[in-house]
Amino acid sequence: MREITVGVVAPAYANVPLWVAQRRGSLERRGLRATERILGTTDGVTKALRDGAVDIALSSPEGSIADAVAGGPLRVLAGLTDRPPLSMIAIPKHRTFGDLRGGRIGTSSLTEGTRHVAERMLATHGLSYPADYDFALEGSHVERWKALQAGTIDAALQMIPYDDIATDAGFTDLGPVTEEFAFNAVCVRLPAERTWVTAFLAALAEAAEWFPENIEESAAIAADRTSMEPRYALAACRKLAADGVIPPGLRSAPGALAAAIGALRSSGLIPPEGPDPLAAAVDYSFLG
Repeated sequence: MREITVGVVAPAYANVPLWVAQRRGSLERRGLRATERILGTTDGVTKALRDGAVDIALSSPEGSIADAVAGGPLRVLAGLTDRPPLSMIAIPKHRTFGDLRGGRIGTSSLTEGTRHVAERMLATHGLSYPADYDFALEGSHVERWKALQAGTIDAALQMIPYDDIATDAGFTDLGPVTEEFAFNAVCVRLPAERTWVTAFLAALAEAAEWFPENIEESAAIAADRTSMEPRYALAACRKLAADGVIPPGLRSAPGALAAAIGALRSSGLIPPEGPDPLAAAVDYSFLG
């Protein structure tokens, strides 16, 4: 049995396919045993992958794309989330996006993931960074929920089921993310042993295909992994199974990858000219 360490930001519901693969034996049948290592931030996951502290990562692809464009060893092997299952949650006194002007928006990174999704979402409502608001580095959605409850931030994108938990607690749901954006992906550091990487991706693909047809069983697995109330786990899994969230065959849609690359370019994290980011960073050959 090959032991592998999977770097993740948090026990987030975007990782339900991994939990299903672990619980239903998809990994063990392929000779793998996967242990998650929680790093707390997307930057932390990218660094752990680059340093060899984890074997593979389920996280924002942006750090790996930027690394590859700069000539580094990180690569994106598969997509897990093409439409982020996130909603903009604000503290109770804020009722509209306009109320966030001058506020602090919690995020898991200043260079990856929720920062870019939030910036794009706020821009559609007439708010631009840094003129209209500041970002506050808070960590995962679990830490952002603590910050919202403490009132140290004005709003944050919250992962399922923390969006429902927040609204039940009286916080304002300003709306879900609706656009494509490659938010969660499988990333690895080259050189990587093709045998186990291919087996890991096959197990994930099998679980991702099984999950939407078995929502209640998947929700039970997720609730157990996160100590979450079953009703919240079930609602979260239903949202995750919606069309356009998990890409078919774990191959992100071109528009989702283009949105992530556009965010990297607009933030100056990759140059406007130079190597083609897709050619440099994305390698679907491990999917078989």
